[in-house]
Amino acid sequence: MTIADWLKFLPGWLAFAWTIGAGGRKVWLRRHQLALGPEAEELRKHLTGFRVLLDEVTSGRHLSDWFMHEDRRETGRALRDAADRRDDEALKLTLTRLAEAWDKIFALAPAPRVKLRFLGGYEEVKQSREAALRDARDIDQIHQMTELARTAQLDVQSALSRLNELERKTHGRS
Repeated sequence: MTIADWLKFLPGWLAFAWTIGAGGRKVWLRRHQLALGPEAEELRKHLTGFRVLLDEVTSGRHLSDWFMHEDRRETGRALRDAADRRDDEALKLTLTRLAEAWDKIFALAPAPRVKLRFLGGYEEVKQSREAALRDARDIDQIHQMTELARTAQLDVQSALSRLNELERKTHGRS
């Protein structure tokens, strides 16, 4: 083979190598797009909103009626739906753990109190004793809620980090 033969076949080989490289890059990008899932920005907004809810849970005493707001009530379901749309196992697992943590926090919320007025004597003492016992139970539940919320905050940070990593791999963002 002479140099003229090499020069004649070089464009064909370069085109072949270019096609293989472009096909490999397309498959790689598609795999990362599936792992990232649809609506990545929507997931980011949802996770930051969830982090705010967890901050509120750790900051104060919230009874079950606080959780009954429509956005707060549907948070666990929205996280599960977001996990189902993802193909990345780490992100999927983290979102599922967040949904389970929110469900546990929701279940631990103390019930709102109803005070009876104009009681006297024995009934008033009995009611105040029961209220003190409920307060003690509520304090334990609030501590459990706070611990779950702190753990969930770490999971939110982990999910956001994984989302950023997937976006960098897919879109080349820094």
